[in-house]
Amino acid sequence: MGQSMVAITEPDCTGCDLCIPHCPFEALLPLASNPDSRTHKKRPIVVVASQCVGCLSCIGSCPTGALFEVKVPFDASQSTLLLMPQPPETEPVNRWKKGGIGWA
Repeated sequence: MGQSMVAITEPDCTGCDLCIPHCPFEALLPLASNPDSRTHKKRPIVVVASQCVGCLSCIGSCPTGALFEVKVPFDASQSTLLLMPQPPETEPVNRWKKGGIGWA
């Protein structure tokens, strides 16, 4: 059995933020700014690969199906995390302080 990670289809992401509280590892964050080419008013969510442990608890929370599982080969000679590009600039989300979103 191999490990899994979560990925997102950015054009399908509406920026509703419903997935954020479902990630106990804070691997889902909104981009710091909305890309110019984006048609949605809200910023998309991105997966911070270095935080994702593959628990897949967020996938069912996406109303558009933008989140999906990516299988990591069992016999991979190198971690997929080492091959990831530099993560994009994201905005922190207040989860636990007063007025935070908490945990689903």
